[in-house]
Amino acid sequence: MILIFGIKKEKKKQQKNKVYNYKLIIFKHKRLSNFDSLFYSAMYQKTIVKTIEIIGKGLHLGKQCKLTLYPEQANEGYTFRHNNQKYKINAFSVFDTTRSTNLKFGDNVVYTIEHLLSALAGLQIDNICIEVEGDEIPILDGSSKIFIEKILNAGIKQEKELKHTFVVQNIIEWQDNETKAFYTLIPNEHFEATCLIDYNSKTLGKQYAVMNSWQDYSTEIAPAKTFCFLHEIEYLYQSNLIKGGDLTNALVFSENPIDNQKAKWLTETFNQPIFSIPERGLLNPLYQTFDNEAARHKLLDIIGDLSLLGKNIQGKLIVLKPGHTSNVRFVKHILDNYI
Repeated sequence: MILIFGIKKEKKKQQKNKVYNYKLIIFKHKRLSNFDSLFYSAMYQKTIVKTIEIIGKGLHLGKQCKLTLYPEQANEGYTFRHNNQKYKINAFSVFDTTRSTNLKFGDNVVYTIEHLLSALAGLQIDNICIEVEGDEIPILDGSSKIFIEKILNAGIKQEKELKHTFVVQNIIEWQDNETKAFYTLIPNEHFEATCLIDYNSKTLGKQYAVMNSWQDYSTEIAPAKTFCFLHEIEYLYQSNLIKGGDLTNALVFSENPIDNQKAKWLTETFNQPIFSIPERGLLNPLYQTFDNEAARHKLLDIIGDLSLLGKNIQGKLIVLKPGHTSNVRFVKHILDNYI
């Protein structure tokens, strides 16, 4: 006979969709299966074992940036440190969502944090301290893959406190009236997500991506690169965005033919030969990992933005036409109405 740690849910608020704190109980059982071991391990908070440093250029500012990740104590969540001052990272830290999720803490800003947050959520890390030199998270290859590799190499350790979980017990539906993005949360035994996108694009078509469990994240979602359309690039560049973008860290889809003058500007700016720009299709197919990579990357973004809730979600998420602005608004909707 051995002792096994079990979990007992305790209701925190009398609401349709409840947040639970988990109370540890001890009971007797003859044998603990591998599945049970994984389940009970998954209920505990996690952080990284040792400090991680990552250097690379930012997507929008185009500057070299240094990201440092530190282990964090239980119940601290995601924090940002600057000049020995620590700030909590949450949905109300967001000050701008123009093509990325950007945070502000006093006079300090952090641009393009969503891919990092997505990797942390994908590996079920609850507590971490983030420090940035250069005001932006390195874009790396445009996905969360390298963040995953760096974190796994550093190691993940289990902490003594139990996770904070938002348990969906009734259907939640919410639409962003401005962007028309639509979000549905359905009761489920674990977190899973489906993302559907439609840009009225002949090149992309309508796409969807599915993540059935967190075990799928590292291989099925994390490697999906960010993307844009060829006709957007000049406007974004003139708007002081994508200064660090190139064909190794973003998929670029061509929707319509372009004139010679614009082709010349593109080749000089992004070092892509004129003859290789297709009338319709993908400029850099060698860097594509999945046929539905655009939808998978949007799901990657959603996971990162949802982490601003500060709690794990137990439920099934279905999202139509998401974006950073709508993602953050949805998180605030949950915080204002259900937590």
